[in-house]
Amino acid sequence: MTRRDSNEVKIIFYEEKPTAIELPNQINSKIESTDVALKRQTVSSSYKPAILDNGIKIQVPPFIESGDEIVVDTRTIEYVKKK
Repeated sequence: MTRRDSNEVKIIFYEEKPTAIELPNQINSKIESTDVALKRQTVSSSYKPAILDNGIKIQVPPFIESGDEIVVDTRTIEYVKKK
């Protein structure tokens, strides 16, 4: 995921070798591209595919457009809200 803010990332070491990384629970990311929403499509009815500026594919609500900034949950790689 692309880092937009100064987020703290923890790296856990064992005998001077990294063994785990802890990311923040949420990060900001930008929508690189997504489909145009269809008329009569509502937020509760369905999501549409989108590609983030780092190449990760996620599902977003129909009102999200290319270029929008969103918040993504790093644990599930899911849309949280529009920024």
